[in-house]
Amino acid sequence: MGYLFKAIVGGALFLGGVVLFNYELVTLVEAVPEGSCASGNTPYAIENPCPEGIGTHVLLMMAGIFGGLIGAALFAFRGASPWGGRRRMGGFFGFGTFAWGFFFTATGATALISSFANEIIRDSPGGHLGLLIVGITFLVMGLPALAISLWGFVRSFLSGEHDERPPRAVPSGGSTLEKMRAGLASASGAQQIGQRMGWSTARSGGSRSGGDTIGRIERLQKLKESGAITKGEFDKEKAKILAEQ
Repeated sequence: MGYLFKAIVGGALFLGGVVLFNYELVTLVEAVPEGSCASGNTPYAIENPCPEGIGTHVLLMMAGIFGGLIGAALFAFRGASPWGGRRRMGGFFGFGTFAWGFFFTATGATALISSFANEIIRDSPGGHLGLLIVGITFLVMGLPALAISLWGFVRSFLSGEHDERPPRAVPSGGSTLEKMRAGLASASGAQQIGQRMGWSTARSGGSRSGGDTIGRIERLQKLKESGAITKGEFDKEKAKILAEQ
């Protein structure tokens, strides 16, 4: 299976599993707001019988857990990107840490919000207290892991350790432009740029024509616009050209 297939299917399974689990959790508490029920053949009278469909909700909750685990594993082991980009998640960041933190944080937030926003659950002491405990506990378990993983991801991204983007397209002769850019760090590099561009840094007869000067500056301007040189390098070379007049 390809990289993109694993990434898309794995990510979709993980997110879908989390959503399914949380939806069925709230639905189950709505169906049994007292927090417990019983069913089946028993010689005793059942005070709070379970409504129909409880078993289905439980099975769907389990399906959400297993689907999320399979999706997380598929995404984590998707392999190297086809365009050869680096995939290094440095620091404290790892997809396992992120998946853990995301699942528990999302479930805790859902439980906490439902305990106050859902009228059926809010009016039931057992359901309200149960979801309140689940919400607080899951948030404590998930928020630190999610915060650490996201902070590590941001640090690795800013430091250049995380790059899965396709390589940037460069114009024809891009390697030459890179050499030009590197050469601007020294006087000899500036001379090499002049030779590649068709003009020399050496004076011809002690002066240069105005047209040649304008042409050289125009070439520098094109290099700056293409990103081959920086504005500082452009200003430096432009000053050199004007000083030769």
